[in-house]
Amino acid sequence: MNRGPIAETDRILVKRYLVTQMVLTAFDRDKGNIQNSGYFKTPSLYTDIIDKAIDEAIKELTSVRKAFRNRGIKVYDERKTNLGVDAKFMCRGYHDNMQLRWAFITAEATVLMRLFLGLDVNHYINPSVPEEMRQVPTLFSHEP
Repeated sequence: MNRGPIAETDRILVKRYLVTQMVLTAFDRDKGNIQNSGYFKTPSLYTDIIDKAIDEAIKELTSVRKAFRNRGIKVYDERKTNLGVDAKFMCRGYHDNMQLRWAFITAEATVLMRLFLGLDVNHYINPSVPEEMRQVPTLFSHEP
């Protein structure tokens, strides 16, 4: 377990936890919409793809929760507001608050959903950022 104050990695894990939960909700809603719309002749083809993405999202959430246990992190209050999501969390005895705006959540969720669906996310990387500073989004559940 890490010791000391809240690190950037801890904050990244909390963000990933919050956004992944919302992605799961969106996938579930979209799956229901496809099943109930009557627009698709073969809705099971599309819902099978969404089920695969849901499985990936669950793996990610499980990996993040394991990292929470290892790093002493606990999210104990989440509230949706007009501006976004406010979450209170504790990390190794330190309490903190995280505020994610809807614009950020939407952007992050879009990239995560594409990753869970196995799609390319390279066009979301800003080419004006120097090569050594670019970060291709990765999943915690796929780390070695």
